[in-house]
Amino acid sequence: MAYIRAFLLLLALSGFYLIGAPVQKLARRRGWTLARHIPPFFARTICVLLGLRIRFEGEELGAKPRMIVSNHVSWSDILVYASRETPCFVAKSEVAGWPVLGTFARVQNTIFVRRDNRADVPRVNAAMAEKMMAGEDVLLFGEGTSSDGDGVLSFKPSHFAAARDLLRLYPGVASVTVQPAAIAYISSRGKKLDAAGRRRLAWFGDAELAPHIWVMLKSAPVECVVRFGAPLAFALDSDRKAVALATEGRVRELAEAQIASAI
Repeated sequence: MAYIRAFLLLLALSGFYLIGAPVQKLARRRGWTLARHIPPFFARTICVLLGLRIRFEGEELGAKPRMIVSNHVSWSDILVYASRETPCFVAKSEVAGWPVLGTFARVQNTIFVRRDNRADVPRVNAAMAEKMMAGEDVLLFGEGTSSDGDGVLSFKPSHFAAARDLLRLYPGVASVTVQPAAIAYISSRGKKLDAAGRRRLAWFGDAELAPHIWVMLKSAPVECVVRFGAPLAFALDSDRKAVALATEGRVRELAEAQIASAI
């Protein structure tokens, strides 16, 4: 069955690369409403072919302008979140060069970050503020990298300053919503995952992409849960480090609850 899904996955990725990406690029340039529907359709299709069964749970999302801040476990996290309602992602610059998925990121106007260049932070934060003010959700992976799926790493506070930049540029906006979210892969083939199982499905360190896709295909169906927590308000006088720490705490609580429920 994994071989069949792999074949269908290649067909779907090729179709998006040859047809979907050019149409999406044109739709965004022309301002067509179609541009809002292509990415979720693509993401849901790929998730189905990967064997991902996704649930969204928890709190209602807070008011816009809004920044969703999540932990990060795998490259597939992007597809999971995009399957609901595609936000603007903040991703490392290397993603732009990934086969097909990099194309998906580029046509979605993903904000790419040069992780090795701190001088790039102001540009990224300004782009995040612009997107949020335009009504788009911005999704930030707070850890700045992916983990082994069995815990949450410390959050980097630098891009939380995007909320402060927005408030300074638009004095009429009272606050920016910081929406905590936790993603976890909790079962495979109907069996709850233990720490070793979560680590196997996580994509981190120097792991290569193609072998990991094959691991996911062989592990299907995989149950993935995204849980939203109570939103925080970032005001003009808020401290970005304090907000980052508070958000990290809420995301860690959500992730630990997901893992505990899977044991």
